[in-house]
Amino acid sequence: MTPAMNNKTLERRKMLSGGIKLLIGIGVLFLLVPFFRSITWSESPVPENNTLVNNHDLVAGVAQAVTLQDGSTVFITRLNDVVRARLQAVPEDRFWYPTAPGLLSGDYVAVQATTSLDEPITWLPPQGNWHGGFSAPNGAIWDIAGRALKPSSNHPGKSSMKFSNLMPVPWQARNDAVMLMPLPRPSSIIESSE
Repeated sequence: MTPAMNNKTLERRKMLSGGIKLLIGIGVLFLLVPFFRSITWSESPVPENNTLVNNHDLVAGVAQAVTLQDGSTVFITRLNDVVRARLQAVPEDRFWYPTAPGLLSGDYVAVQATTSLDEPITWLPPQGNWHGGFSAPNGAIWDIAGRALKPSSNHPGKSSMKFSNLMPVPWQARNDAVMLMPLPRPSSIIESSE
């Protein structure tokens, strides 16, 4: 054999060897695909102390009190198109403060069950032209989205003092449930910054 023939044979063997290695690599990859599909990958990291609430436990437009794992209480309300339209129809001049952008765009509204002064709030169900909301012992009143209302004959609130909106609670939709996450408490923020 001539040296030129040996070079051609070597090149063919190298190409054949490389092709076989490529085919083996592809085969191994195809064997691993079912393994990777069997692993459940979380949608996003799940924060600690979260609380899951099933969707079927929530009625649109009715606030439900939920005690979170950290011991705090929140109210969660499921929104549908009717409830959202009713909330959006309230003129902004009826509120002490403007509505936060995006507050009414989600499927839920969740708020802390205390005012900014740590006073407990209670759920006031719909009655007459009142569509439901929250009240504090001092007479302050909020709608189901946690927006502080000015005094009016359209709701049962009796206080003429200016109150802040209720603190929204972070949530994430999870399949057929909603996950509520507690807000950091001021004392834990101070302790962790030292």
